[in-house]
Amino acid sequence: MDENITKIQMYKSWGMSLTPAIYNPNDKSKDKHPVCKQDAKGKWTWNIKAGYEWSDAELANALKNKRLAVYHNPEKSNAAGQRFFDAESDDKTFNVNKYFNCFPDTYTIGKPVNGVIIPTHKLYACPKDVKPKQYGYDDPIEGKKVELLTAGYSIFEGLDRAVIDSRKPVEADPNDIVNHLKLATFFAELESYWPAEGNRDKAHFLLAGALAKHTDLTLSIKKKFVKRFLEITNDEEVDNRLNKYKAQEEAYKNDPNNVVGIDALAKELGGNFKSFDKLKRTEDKEAERNDDESKWINYPLVDYRTRILCKYPEVDYILNPIFTDRSCNEISGESGAGKTLFMQAALKAINSGHNFLDYTVDQTRPTFHVEGELGGKSFVDRELVILNDYLEKDKKHRAEWDFSLTRDDLELHGLPYGFDPIAVSRMSIGDQIDYGRKGRKLIENVCNNIFNTTGYFPFLVLDNITALADIDENRASDWTPLTQWTNMLKAKGIPNIFVHHSNKSTGTSSGSSAKERMLDTHLVVEGLNPDQRFDMGGTKSVQCRLKVAKARNFGGSGFDKTCLLTMNDSGVWTKYPDLKQEDFKIIELYNSGIRSAEELAEHEDISIAKKTIYKHLTRLRKLNVIDNNKGGKTNGSINKQDTNGNAEDVF
Repeated sequence: MDENITKIQMYKSWGMSLTPAIYNPNDKSKDKHPVCKQDAKGKWTWNIKAGYEWSDAELANALKNKRLAVYHNPEKSNAAGQRFFDAESDDKTFNVNKYFNCFPDTYTIGKPVNGVIIPTHKLYACPKDVKPKQYGYDDPIEGKKVELLTAGYSIFEGLDRAVIDSRKPVEADPNDIVNHLKLATFFAELESYWPAEGNRDKAHFLLAGALAKHTDLTLSIKKKFVKRFLEITNDEEVDNRLNKYKAQEEAYKNDPNNVVGIDALAKELGGNFKSFDKLKRTEDKEAERNDDESKWINYPLVDYRTRILCKYPEVDYILNPIFTDRSCNEISGESGAGKTLFMQAALKAINSGHNFLDYTVDQTRPTFHVEGELGGKSFVDRELVILNDYLEKDKKHRAEWDFSLTRDDLELHGLPYGFDPIAVSRMSIGDQIDYGRKGRKLIENVCNNIFNTTGYFPFLVLDNITALADIDENRASDWTPLTQWTNMLKAKGIPNIFVHHSNKSTGTSSGSSAKERMLDTHLVVEGLNPDQRFDMGGTKSVQCRLKVAKARNFGGSGFDKTCLLTMNDSGVWTKYPDLKQEDFKIIELYNSGIRSAEELAEHEDISIAKKTIYKHLTRLRKLNVIDNNKGGKTNGSINKQDTNGNAEDVF
């Protein structure tokens, strides 16, 4: 029998519900997801509850060529019903991982780092009738550190995974494993503050007191982690150190007031140890919250007389009238509609001081385009098309004010994991950790660096939310940290716009409508239907419709009307009224002298009825595209691109 099939059968005997998983590290949106399968009704799904199971052969092949995942929750499966949970370290420094040998022995996997296999996951079986809670800790500076995964699934074997301990997952109390994760995180943080040899006696005394005073940890688990900590710090005074932890525990039981707490340790070592907060008793945390109230700064009392004399920041246009220097904005559209190209062209105009379409650049600003989807080469290739127009017309491009970041840029600079997410879905109702704080802060830091370099904050583009955030887009609360941040940037003088995909069925921006309330401008870019497209020639041209879904600053000005946009291979952008293909043909014939509905209906290039032509002519006159007399020419500057990609006036 095939070795992998034997493995599969063994895993199933452990009560595992299995699924193949995708290996695609270059596409975060797909990587590690369960593989889809077609159910009896022809629906493609990865929900194993749909009424099918993967065969042993299919799972064995996945184990050999891809990845194999186990579902945590038996409610998602038709298998034996064992619930599993996964203790994971996401610490990019791998310091937390050094404490994984303090955890109960169980099925363990890791990954190779500089030729050494580092443990990253420990898989446990959950006791019957216990529903473990999700847990995660996010360091304020370094980002995600550890997680207890209890919903969904875990990759436990396959490509880029190394099995360190292949034993059957042992049953463990999830709360106990959470305490192990908390201790591993704390001791990993403690290492960088620990004093040199010869100055450690007092530090261990204070640490022992803090653990006794603030936690309910057993002496045995404390000693287990302290022993490992002594190994890592090359401390050979094992018995002397361990005795302090037992002595401080006894002292706390006799008189809690005689034992110093975490504040004394923090003062001695010069750290604040945010990770220790996770170890504290609930009553300790509540007491701290009440104590902090006395340190709060109250909101000011602002009446009309104060307000009218206050020198509030002026709001000025950057790209008039759609973007101001204190605004939060959105551009949405289907994939491939042209929204990224539109933004790239607009940014070039903003940082170089050239008007774009009929929008005027009232103030030049540095720009910062955070591109989470396109690779560096694709991003640059699109820029070069746009800059063709600059070269042909001898327009200056202010390259030193044109900033961007792609995933490839990060990798080339030693950051292979890509962008930290700027927003992350809450792990559970009780988990209030903001896991996206680091990702947002890193982007904000670049904006500050641009200010220090140029003297101006940049116009910031986040392209796109799906690639840069890891949220449930339909959950309003998941958007809250992101919208609060973009509004904080707005108040700081960093205008911003996020690019987002639209819902294919409705054409509106995907996800909760709650995000729309904070916006100043929302532009929607739509790809044109076949009856609206015309031959522009070339291979890189763009044709799209631009709608204004929200216009806080310019509604009613005429700029909020729906229009058509094109860009030819030379990077020339052109704006038209919202016309259809028949309109362009009618205008062309009208200007050639064929102006009556009867004549137009008989022309070989026209395939619509005379009655419909009347409607077209009426609408075109209202749009001021053609004049109101039969002998006149078109008004305005309607043009099209010839097959060589050159703009020419044809009407």
